[in-house]
Formats: sequence, structure tokens, C-alpha cells
Amino acid sequence: MIELKDITIDSKELFDKYLALKKYEISDMTFTNLFMWRKSYNIKYTLVEDYLCIFAQYEKNPPFILMPIGEGQISPVLEKVNAYFESRGNNLVIKSLIKGMMEEIEKEMPSKFEYKADRSTFDYVYDSSDLIHLEGKKYHSKRNHINKFVSGYDYTYYPLTSDLIDDCIKVAEEWCAKRNCAESKGLEQEKSAIIDALNHFEKLAFKGGVIKVADKVIAFTYGEQFTDDMAVIHVEKADADIPGAYTIINQKFCENEWSNVKYINREEDLGIPGLRKAKQSYKPVRLIEKYTGILVK
Repeated sequence: MIELKDITIDSKELFDKYLALKKYEISDMTFTNLFMWRKSYNIKYTLVEDYLCIFAQYEKNPPFILMPIGEGQISPVLEKVNAYFESRGNNLVIKSLIKGMMEEIEKEMPSKFEYKADRSTFDYVYDSSDLIHLEGKKYHSKRNHINKFVSGYDYTYYPLTSDLIDDCIKVAEEWCAKRNCAESKGLEQEKSAIIDALNHFEKLAFKGGVIKVADKVIAFTYGEQFTDDMAVIHVEKADADIPGAYTIINQKFCENEWSNVKYINREEDLGIPGLRKAKQSYKPVRLIEKYTGILVK
């Protein structure tokens, strides 16, 4: 009998244990992401055949799972999860599948699933040295943004520490106020997720950075290393009224915290045109394709 449990901050040790078994390079497979979005996506979990199974449902959309994580045969796990879905009148749907995951499923359950690419969820991956040095013609505009910021503001970069959390929360709230987040459920959920993660900064153990101008935090970001050669940046917020604020926090965070890793994952664009344009402007070296798998009846 499958019984789902709520994710709490105390779930981190268990999740880290299982996530370390595979180290999938997608942003979905980090405890920080799962924790901060647990309320918006009604994320829950259970263990099935010693596999960590993560269940989710966004509002009234169909429920789904992420790729179960464990060792051994996965077919018995998916069969039990499917029985759970069927008992509730739902089809088994697995989201955020990458090539290796689909190969793992197909090896044991050939042709049992139909797969469809979901472009809005593709992760953007960059060479960390590109984001740090911004060299060449392709980054000319980025260097101009930074030069304009540096010439116009006396700024300081600081690593994120507990005493800066309240200042970052204020930036997030001010960012939201300027965009009328109260009228956008998605933006309001994002604000809540960001603040939730910041309030659990020490236990989540991610890295972050802030930019201060005149002793005021005007930009912040945070992320974590989650594979041997890749870090993920979960959040980046800045005062958009200050030209170059986004560019400088991105460059300084990568320079100070991620020079030791080869790649930076800046997550997905959600199909939002402006966000897609911004992520493409940093010239990703590749996109990590993600698919939705639906069990064929």
C-alpha cells in the first residue's frame, strides 16, 4: 500500500542519499528545488521497492511522478506506482525524463510508454568559463552592461550569509511589488518559494551571492553543485531599474563560487518569451531535453 508523505526540511538527508545514487544533471533532481516548490506543486514522496518516488500535481492538472530513483529493477516500482494511479482514476505520467532515464525504462518495459518532448522545461547549460569571462563578440553586450554598471555604481559582492537573508527577502518582495505579483498566481508562488528557501538557507546548504550598492542589497542569487562537474542556479533577482544589475550578479556569482565546475545549469524558461530570450542571450552550450512519458493503455 502506497502512503505519500509531505516533504519537510528534515527529508533532506533521505533525498540526498537517493539523489546521490544517480546524480541526474537536471535541475528538477535537487532537494532545494523540490523543497521550495513543494507547496505550489503539492509534492510528496514515498519509498517503493527501495526506490524514492516523488509525486506531484499542479493545481487541477493531472498528477505525475518524477523518475523513481534507486538501484535494481525499475519495472516492479513502476507497476506498483501505476496501480496507485489507476486506483485513483489517473493515467501514469512521468515528467522531466531525459534520455538516460527513458533508456532505463525501455530496457525493462519496451514500448510501454509514449514520450513527448516539453520544450518549455529544457534546462539551459553553459560553460562556466563563458559566464565568468564573457569573452568574444557574442558577449559584447553583456560586457557593456557590466561596464555601465561598474562606472555608475560603487558596488561590492558578498557571499550569501545568514545575516543577509532578510535583505534578500526584501529584494524579492520589492521585485514582486513592481510587477503586481498579487495579480499573478505564478509570480506569487515563485516569491513564496524563494522566501521559503531563503528562510531555510542554513539547512538547505546552498551557496548564494549578493550585490550591495550604498550598503543596500540590490541583487541576489543562489544555487548549488549537484553533479561532479555541474552547478545549478536556482534563483536570480535584481532591481531591474538599475541597468546591469542582473548581469553583474550572474558574472560575480559564477566567478566567486563556480570557477571550480565545468558547467552551469540555469534551469528552464517555462515557455516565457522574455525568459527564453534572456537565457539564450548567454549562449548555452547545450539544452538538456526533457520528455513526458505516458503509460500506453
